[in-house]
Amino acid sequence: MARKRVLLADDEEDIKIVLSTFLQSHGYEIATAFDGLDTLEKVQSEKPDLILLDIMMPVLDGYEVCKRLKADKRTANIPILMLSAAAHADSIARALSAGAKDYIVKPFEPEKLLEKIKEILAGA
Repeated sequence: MARKRVLLADDEEDIKIVLSTFLQSHGYEIATAFDGLDTLEKVQSEKPDLILLDIMMPVLDGYEVCKRLKADKRTANIPILMLSAAAHADSIARALSAGAKDYIVKPFEPEKLLEKIKEILAGA
């Protein structure tokens, strides 16, 4: 079975290093992006099975990236899991209405993230 490819879009380098290492150790192939525009470009070149998308990023925020990906028929079916320190109900509602499959509040347990990724990919 081919390894699932995850695109990790976050402007915080520490988070990308820790999550990339963790997810690779669980058999995922990881690509990373550092801002919203980079994320849109990487989705086209990397063809991920799932996108982990931070909300607070430079150039374009996660909400805008999510809306654009969902509006494009080439990327509309890629599940997006939003990651954010914003735990407000309105932030979560905004992410879900932009098209995100789910939302995880930072900081989070890596194991919880792994469970959520498996759940989303199993249902995709």
